[in-house]
Amino acid sequence: MRAVFSRERQFLGADIALARRFTRVGWLLGAAVAYALFPLYPPTEVIGSAGWLITPCAVSVPTFGWLYFLFRHDDRVTFNTLLASSYMGLGLVALEQWLAGGVPAPYHELYPFMIVAAAAVHPPRRFIPFMAVASAAVILPELGQATAAEIGDLVTELALWLGASMMVLAVMWKLRQNRAELRADEAQAQELARVDVLTGLGNRRAFEEALAAEVARTDRSGTRLSLLVCDLDGFKEINDRQGHLAGDDCLRQVSAALRSELRLVDRTFRWGGDEFVVLLADTGEAGAAEVGERLEHAVRTTCRGPDGRPLGISHGHAELHEGMTGQELLASADLALRDCKERGPQRDPAPDQTA
Repeated sequence: MRAVFSRERQFLGADIALARRFTRVGWLLGAAVAYALFPLYPPTEVIGSAGWLITPCAVSVPTFGWLYFLFRHDDRVTFNTLLASSYMGLGLVALEQWLAGGVPAPYHELYPFMIVAAAAVHPPRRFIPFMAVASAAVILPELGQATAAEIGDLVTELALWLGASMMVLAVMWKLRQNRAELRADEAQAQELARVDVLTGLGNRRAFEEALAAEVARTDRSGTRLSLLVCDLDGFKEINDRQGHLAGDDCLRQVSAALRSELRLVDRTFRWGGDEFVVLLADTGEAGAAEVGERLEHAVRTTCRGPDGRPLGISHGHAELHEGMTGQELLASADLALRDCKERGPQRDPAPDQTA
């Protein structure tokens, strides 16, 4: 029951586009039936010929105005707008019924259109108050004018409408929950497809998407972006001598060290094998060099191989320049890494963090 009447979950799984289409059809059908009844049950029973003046102003203008807005400004129609239009529909039908003289006129047969439509579009926490207002609109104007038998017929019809609408409400609620669960499962699957299972870092696919997004952001904002590429020294020898399980443990240690040394705005990914890439937002080449040295120091002091010896990484970095693509930035950083590997690992002390 908490889920059914929860404000946070009330539109979970709802499809506003489908609700708009459903509402358009409902209003068109209702308007067609109402105007077909006008010649047979004219709005003149209560106030005479003045009813023909009230009808265009109080009924036709809101009806066609809403239909125009619904078809021409569909993207501005929200669930709140649809709820307001449902209440407006109740008022219009009640007015038509009153102008035509009450129960003998069949305008009240339009209420099921609005009640069932509201049950299909709105969640329970919104539909139940709407149904209460609809019940009052059906019964209260007839008290003191309609006979007991006519009131009884209205109550019976109202009960039937309520039963049908509750069935529609239950079915739509279940469909929305199923749709929400499917969307959540799909989102989770997409998220998992971008995570490296071994290290918990983003994988190659996630990196390529993030790189494209960061390059686009940098081009728009004029900020700086650097990319750092690093790999684990001697990883092949660890796998060959100690086994792949030992190699996996080394990769997990390195990934944890990288994450611990980076800012929240920086993003780390496992590129593949023993290679990692780091996107450094708002960072130039000099800053990237400092980050690379700090990461090397962190791995060297916190990560140990299966034989107890310190692990080491080598890195290369590059800064994004005007006109450069993401792939060119990656190629430049990878070339810097190869140059570093050819020179051999550097083991200078880490820069002073307090400087």
